[in-house]
Amino acid sequence: METQTKDSNLFNQPLPYSDSADTLLMDLLGTSRTIQIDGRFTGTTAQLRTFITTIEGIQNGQQTGSAYVGDLVVTSKTVQIQTFSWTYEKANLGEVTYSLTLVEGTVI
Repeated sequence: METQTKDSNLFNQPLPYSDSADTLLMDLLGTSRTIQIDGRFTGTTAQLRTFITTIEGIQNGQQTGSAYVGDLVVTSKTVQIQTFSWTYEKANLGEVTYSLTLVEGTVI
C-alpha cells in the first residue's frame, strides 16, 4: 500500500473574535512530500534477514538519497528514509509486515 502526502506548511494565523473564513494564510514556508509504504515481504528466514538488513543499510546515518517511482506518480523522486519499522510474528513464519516512510527532497 502506498500513501503520498504533500504538505504546504502554510503559515496559519486565526484572528480573535473571527470565524475561520477570516484566518490569515500565507504560503511562504514551501512544500514537503511524505511517501508511506506499508507492505508484506515473504520468503525464507534468510531472505527476510536480507530484506531488513538491506533497508537498514540504506538508512545508516549517511544517506545519499534514493530514486523512488510509485505506481500512480511515475516521475522519479529523490527520497531519504525517515522511518522503517517491521513486525515478525512466529505464527506467520516466512513473513514480515513493514512500514517505510520516505521524504522527498534535495540531498545536501
